[in-house]
Amino acid sequence: MASSPPPAADQPEPLGAQTAFAAKRFHLSGEVSVRPQEAVAVEEPLEIRVRGISFAVLMRTPGRDRDLAAGFLAAEGLVHHRDDLLALEACVNPQTGKAEDNILNAALAEGIAFSPRLATVSSACGMCGTRTLEDLQKDCPPLAASAPAQLSLSALHDALEALRARQPVFAETAATHGAALWDYAGNGELLDVAEDVGRHNAVDQLFGAKVWADQYPVAQAMGLLLSGRISFELIQKAWLAAVPVVIGIGMPTSLAVETAKAAGITLIGWVRNDAATVFAGQTELVD
Repeated sequence: MASSPPPAADQPEPLGAQTAFAAKRFHLSGEVSVRPQEAVAVEEPLEIRVRGISFAVLMRTPGRDRDLAAGFLAAEGLVHHRDDLLALEACVNPQTGKAEDNILNAALAEGIAFSPRLATVSSACGMCGTRTLEDLQKDCPPLAASAPAQLSLSALHDALEALRARQPVFAETAATHGAALWDYAGNGELLDVAEDVGRHNAVDQLFGAKVWADQYPVAQAMGLLLSGRISFELIQKAWLAAVPVVIGIGMPTSLAVETAKAAGITLIGWVRNDAATVFAGQTELVD
């Protein structure tokens, strides 16, 4: 990389999940530093088609696209188990004969009802209210997998620190969110980690991997860790995946708290070095 000429400001140099632009940084001291390769997280659209019909466009960080699409379809209620998703393949451009990088088509099992509609979803707002709390309460009973009576506050903090340590794109760009599945009932390790420009995308990638592994719904004693605020659609995804604990560095929204209470999910937010707040559930934090 050092021997390559710096990219022009409008000519990004691809680096996988991140890219680089020439930039200038201005300081209060009056100093101006030239940065020939300022790291920036990649954000590109991914179109998801179902049976060849456009279903959604997600703004995401390229990488775990198949996991993302599978998790999104599960969150939308089209996929409930591994057998529901027969295939998820890149669409082929009829003019070039080559696979499209940013279009995936899902083949669903017979008998799964599909109502065509296009739902544009940005990296900023998640599901955009495609499911309401009332809808979820009709479709999903409170979780059978119960949250623990107690969690170690120090172990919780260590798990979030481990999540941060496994976000290489954030370390370079400060522009991505992280999510992880945490084995709080076992040895405390992170079972899977994902990062993306959209926090909901990272969560979909985790649960999409579970779909492919035929382990969805998860229905195990594990926690969903989030690197930022906790909004409704993230609790929705945990509920559908039967994950009983959601923990975030940031604060939850009011609808996230209400949804967690309806689901029987323990919701913990605003985690700091020496404290954390339980917004829903009966779990006590001890050390």
